[in-house]
Amino acid sequence: MEVRWGFVGAGNVTEWKASPGGAFTQDGSRVVAVARSDLARGEAYARANGIARAYASVAELCADPEVDAVFVCTPHYLHQEHALAAIAAGKHVLCEKPLTITTEDGIALVEAAKRVGVVLAAAYYRRFYPVLERLHEIVAAGRLGTLTSTQMVCRSYSIPPEPPADASPPTGWRTRADQSGGGALTDVGSHRLDLLFWLLGDSLSVSATVERIETWLETEDQANVTIRFTSRATATLDQSFCSRSPRDSIVVYGTEGIATVPDLEGTRLELETGRAVEVIETEPRAASTHRPLVTDFVRALNGDGNIRCSGADALRTTQIIELAYRAARAGRTLDVPALG
Repeated sequence: MEVRWGFVGAGNVTEWKASPGGAFTQDGSRVVAVARSDLARGEAYARANGIARAYASVAELCADPEVDAVFVCTPHYLHQEHALAAIAAGKHVLCEKPLTITTEDGIALVEAAKRVGVVLAAAYYRRFYPVLERLHEIVAAGRLGTLTSTQMVCRSYSIPPEPPADASPPTGWRTRADQSGGGALTDVGSHRLDLLFWLLGDSLSVSATVERIETWLETEDQANVTIRFTSRATATLDQSFCSRSPRDSIVVYGTEGIATVPDLEGTRLELETGRAVEVIETEPRAASTHRPLVTDFVRALNGDGNIRCSGADALRTTQIIELAYRAARAGRTLDVPALG
């Protein structure tokens, strides 16, 4: 079957990561409608991208019988509302990350999709990077032996200039904790936490520190998270928006070897077994980051296997983020309750 998409939202994500042409227009997939609160901007977006129809509301888009699946790419605090509307209309849903801000809202989405019988997936696209697919294969094949620990480091400088004292305060949703859900950990760290779950499985406990070191925003610019997994492996994430020395790496340690990806956006993987070192070069990631996950979504809807990152998978990341903030406030390690 051809999957005909409706976009709920048409902001920055749909311009450079998930464009209708770069990511969604491929075999068995095309965008037929867009909903935007500003109808004039929605119509302009539709004309610019060859989309047939523009709507001023999510309800109108969800009522369109030609829409099979909805891509929810609105601000974080609107994900649950918009995804639930699509699910209630019997549409399949691909939701931007994080799935929701709270675990409770995420559970509601997963249960609704299961009840209605539609596919719910999340846009954790780094699972489709060739270098990380190769890392996953190495881990799954047991080449590292029993996994003992994993270190993820994601450091960059991402603090907008502070407005003058006499200027009006910024109103963007990313500047507000209640609408964004958090800062560095929610925004970029969520992708890394998703990878940890993909590699290591379910978690047992979490501890964290969350700091506002240089930022003037409500949300954190530095987070450090430690997760204990059911496999007995421990993972740490150093997530920073206040580092002028960038790094984006992962190292996975096991009893038989060590696997290192020095740059998640790159193509190089280093595999150490004993004293031998193998350097593996992979294909570069897709230029349009969402293209492989759209391919995966269309493939699953056509009965060829399961979604690589389902709503239930993404729910674990939402839960660990919420628990990490709570653990940081409490200053102690928290157990991770079972989901479902």
